Amino acid sequence: MAFTNNKGIVQIADDVLVTIVHTATMEIDGVYSISSNLASEIIGKFGKKTASKGINILNEDNKLTININLSIKQNYKILDVAENVQNKVKTAIENMAGLQIDKININIVSIEIDKNKNIDINEE
Repeated sequence: MAFTNNKGIVQIADDVLVTIVHTATMEIDGVYSISSNLASEIIGKFGKKTASKGINILNEDNKLTININLSIKQNYKILDVAENVQNKVKTAIENMAGLQIDKININIVSIEIDKNKNIDINEE
């Protein structure tokens, strides 16, 4: 991705941004994995590398929109995990790449259930 500043153009490889997003996301308690879904797989086949690995990054006017597909561990509050991911990714991208974030969209694609535990749907 190319970004323009008052001194010229800075190019950051798509894989660098994906790696930053991936690393920050996986540091959050409750995240099981970053998962691709059918839409991101289709986008990935048409040349957008950032759609691979369940992460899609769009650059419009030097502001990023990041889409992340997550599988969450059971017994975690989905909204809390999603908000923690958003905060961590925003901080990581801003600190490491110096880029502005417009939006970080979290798509929960599955919940990973521990097959060794019984699930009580009435559990609070």
